[in-house]
Amino acid sequence: MRAGSAPDHTMPPPSGGFSPMTYRPSMGGQVVRIVDGILALWIVAWIAIGMAVARDVRNLSTLSDTVVRAGSAVGETGRALHALEGLPFVGDRIAGVARQVDAAAAQAVRSGRDSKKSVEDLSVLLGFSVAVIPTLPILAIYTPFRLSRVKEVRAIRKAAAQAQGDPMFEEYLAHRAVENLPYHKLREITPNPWRDLEAGHHTALAQAELRRLGLRREARLRGAK
Repeated sequence: MRAGSAPDHTMPPPSGGFSPMTYRPSMGGQVVRIVDGILALWIVAWIAIGMAVARDVRNLSTLSDTVVRAGSAVGETGRALHALEGLPFVGDRIAGVARQVDAAAAQAVRSGRDSKKSVEDLSVLLGFSVAVIPTLPILAIYTPFRLSRVKEVRAIRKAAAQAQGDPMFEEYLAHRAVENLPYHKLREITPNPWRDLEAGHHTALAQAELRRLGLRREARLRGAK
């Protein structure tokens, strides 16, 4: 070591009764899980609202059922009038009225059945729209980020398990911090992060990268589970 140079702060190798470091979720990781929970509640809430809207709109089909029943009742009246067609003098007039009543009844039944199907289709469309429109854009933005983060964290934890306390892994984390953290965050950690990399001062930067990933490092006794 040159005179006046700062000591090397890379991760020390395990010694005594300690095994290599383990990497567990930190407060940052808990924040991500809280965001996941909030997003899940948001999605469930809008799905519930969509189902409620669909149910309420579908209930409007009872009006169509009423129209169908009314048309059927009018049809019964028409059939009763047909029984009077044989009366002298007024039979022809009654027959004409009966045909008009039959046509009106048939039209009412058709309209009621068509409107019921339209209401049912509309209830599905509205329920689906209410459930999906507020959630799909958020999922489209958040899901790729979340999957990428899960993949990244798993890769780091796997690399940590394979490193077994290797100081090169500490250096690797420090370089990742310089690559991934914004400039103002790096300056909060060290006045000159690039000079720290050259001098082999990796600990602060490595810890910052672990915090970014929502991980914390802790020692564990050998044989502990």
